[in-house]
Amino acid sequence: MKPAIIVGLAVCAVVAGSAFGQERRYLVTVAPQARERGFEKLNVSKATVGTNPIRIWANTAINPDCSVQGSGASLALVSPPIHGTANVIDDPYFASFPRGNPRSACNDRKVPGHQAFYTAAAGFSGHDRLLLRGTSPDGRVRDISVDIDVR
Repeated sequence: MKPAIIVGLAVCAVVAGSAFGQERRYLVTVAPQARERGFEKLNVSKATVGTNPIRIWANTAINPDCSVQGSGASLALVSPPIHGTANVIDDPYFASFPRGNPRSACNDRKVPGHQAFYTAAAGFSGHDRLLLRGTSPDGRVRDISVDIDVR
């Protein structure tokens, strides 16, 4: 009889059918496979009224002492909106790290970073969308799709 291997979600494999009919068990480690290693996809929803510019995203890469981490972060516009304009500026801003994050001590001062802004076209109301790409020094790449409701 040929050995059969059974692998289940319980990360266990059973090989049966040896010469003496004994069953042997082996522990198998199954690592989840990311769809795209290192990439994250985020969806963000925002709303605005008229042609008031709104900040739609900001990113930074800083150490707990508020200094820039490595080469810093980057932010770029990948797909522009159809019914308005978007721009990315390199400008220090007040970050808002959650309590418990060692970088939350930096929330009371402006830190180096990037900000993305959206402005709807005059007279437009409805749905608009754009795509940003942010990177960090640790090799993370985030594709951020932003849906915007303009009224």
